[in-house]
Amino acid sequence: MRLKKSLGQHFLRDKNIIKKIVDAGDLNHLDKVVEIGAGGGALTEEIISKNPKELVVVEIDKDWVKHLENKFGERIKIIKTDATKFDFSSLDGKFKYFGNLPYNVSTAILRNLLDHRGSVERGIFMVQKEVASRLSARKGKEYGYLPALLSLFFEIKKLFDVPPKAFTPPPKVMSTVFMMAPKEFDMEEKELIEFESFLKRAFSQRRKKLKSNLKLKSYPEEISKYMEKRAEELPPEKLLELFRVIKD
Repeated sequence: MRLKKSLGQHFLRDKNIIKKIVDAGDLNHLDKVVEIGAGGGALTEEIISKNPKELVVVEIDKDWVKHLENKFGERIKIIKTDATKFDFSSLDGKFKYFGNLPYNVSTAILRNLLDHRGSVERGIFMVQKEVASRLSARKGKEYGYLPALLSLFFEIKKLFDVPPKAFTPPPKVMSTVFMMAPKEFDMEEKELIEFESFLKRAFSQRRKKLKSNLKLKSYPEEISKYMEKRAEELPPEKLLELFRVIKD
């Protein structure tokens, strides 16, 4: 089947890498699994070999849906939908997530998963190496609003790099597999939306200090020293603390 550039499709063909990715999920017969963007089913096949309790495949491409149905039949449940918008909370219980995420929508998928974090037991994902570096950053130039937001809810750990030759067609960049594990942290939906807006403003002009980006007329003296810093200099926990002080 022809790969679709518009969907950012690059499929894994290296069986050793495929096995390594699935092994990182530490699957057993009690686990329920979601695979995002299964494509030709190479990762799907390896997941099935671990005999999970349930395997749900989320795939947007109707041609690959038909291919997966023919290849795996009733061994998988296929949901034809857009993973950047799908309500993963509609699935019953907690799942281990896998995915060779399409390069052009990887961060949008992860942001959507944050809204359905209660369904995530663990995530093993592959993205462009530079995206993985940004997602795992906690300060500096690679650090931005989404890493700051995600890292409050998830531990994000890079596992290993994957070279272009492991794919068909080979992408022009290296890829990285990373793990996403939920932390013992949560917040109300209303506060999450407000905090995300705060972070977007805080990181909007990276070279400017927080007091300039946030455009506050006044703020408590206790946080004045932090207002003189750039957002990229402060860890997620400190940014959350500042947000709560300012909001109150």
